[in-house]
Amino acid sequence: MNQRRNFEEKVIHGTAELPIALHKLTYPKDTNVIFYLHWHKEFEILVITEGNVIFTIEQKEYLLNAGDFVFVNSNFYHSAKAATGEKCSFFAIDFSYQLMQEDLYTRFGRKYILPILNGHLAFSEVIRRVETDTNSDFWQAQIMKHLIEISNYPEHELDSHELAIKSHIFAIWDLYYQNATVKSQLNDTVLFNMERLKPVLQFIHENYSYDITLAELAGLIPMSEGQFCRMFKQTMKVTPVQYIMRYRIIQSCHLLLDTDKKIGEIANLSGFNNISYYNRLFLQTIGCTPKHYRTSASHRLF
Repeated sequence: MNQRRNFEEKVIHGTAELPIALHKLTYPKDTNVIFYLHWHKEFEILVITEGNVIFTIEQKEYLLNAGDFVFVNSNFYHSAKAATGEKCSFFAIDFSYQLMQEDLYTRFGRKYILPILNGHLAFSEVIRRVETDTNSDFWQAQIMKHLIEISNYPEHELDSHELAIKSHIFAIWDLYYQNATVKSQLNDTVLFNMERLKPVLQFIHENYSYDITLAELAGLIPMSEGQFCRMFKQTMKVTPVQYIMRYRIIQSCHLLLDTDKKIGEIANLSGFNNISYYNRLFLQTIGCTPKHYRTSASHRLF
């Protein structure tokens, strides 16, 4: 799903020149939702420094304690809520693949980045607390050392430490990569299909507020509707309709936060002509109603 580029998240994760951001957050006692279900194109590594957090990645739920950390792949849905009523803290490092390589189709991109983006190679989503003393040679502890080093830099002065930060990210990526799980091989067919789908995804991003038919999408390649649906799901891991609906819901989130438009109008602007269906799908996707999402003070996304 790495082609979903039109989603500009509320929190900016770095700049075009240095696409990495560091967030250090603390939530007081009796906090419930830390952030709602969302996705962004950047990779994210989040480290719990205090308290307990229930962290959800796609359909998997993890209880995280202080010292645990998670890796969230690009475009994976994730959310977090406090596990208890106690104070909790974390720091999150968000970075784009462009920090390591601008062009995914170079030898480096094809070997070290694309397999992770497309799920053919899986990094460990959760790593439990490990000792990080100087004698520890566990790869998990080595990752934590690099994460702590990055967290020690001032959040808004990362560009002053660009070379050091990049060296830490490459070291972290290497440790994850060397200990990744092979799911399947990224072959030439998958790469070819990803390229073929680019105009389809661009069309969806530019026209999501209008009716979109499978015939229209299939005609952009072109191929039959049946062939198109099979190829789309094999490549993107969701059906074309699921992709469109999720994209519409995420776009509606921005309108809920950035405008004072009525919810019915937002539903219509996001491509839904039935507000009941919009409300139901929003609840199913985000985990709360559009009204609650708009009024909640706990909607910051990372």
